[in-house]
Amino acid sequence: MTGTRSLILRVLLTVLLVAVGIVVMSIPRIIRTRRLRAPDLSPFTVLEDSGRIPADTVATDSARVIAALHQVADPELGFSIVELGLVHSLAIDPERNIRLRMALTMPECPFGRFLGEQALESVMAVPGVNRIRVTVDPTISWDPARLSGEARERYESVFGNDPGNSR
Repeated sequence: MTGTRSLILRVLLTVLLVAVGIVVMSIPRIIRTRRLRAPDLSPFTVLEDSGRIPADTVATDSARVIAALHQVADPELGFSIVELGLVHSLAIDPERNIRLRMALTMPECPFGRFLGEQALESVMAVPGVNRIRVTVDPTISWDPARLSGEARERYESVFGNDPGNSR
């Protein structure tokens, strides 16, 4: 009887240890899943503010805004949002109000709001900007074909040139 009890105890202990191992191995996936389901990204994140630097003698133009957006980098990939092709549309009206619409590399990107906030801050630093509206739109589909030339070379050196290999 003692041998049978010992065997049963060992089997139960083994099953318990395997179950604990499965739970421990699942923790990173659980954490990522919860972070990806950010309620502020459904379906859009809209950020608005006004410029902080007074108007200068040079008109606010798209080149100055794009130069500022080159400073905003995706934290995972290390490419600017311009190099990644995440700047979907940019409009500047005569009153120097700016509307920026951004794509994401994937709809559930955990850095969508962060990138939108960084874009807003970088555009606020452009002289002469009046109002800024940044819309992060997860419904705009992105693929590596949107990458700039140099970014495409760096991207392919990391991920290969298979479009299914993004992230």
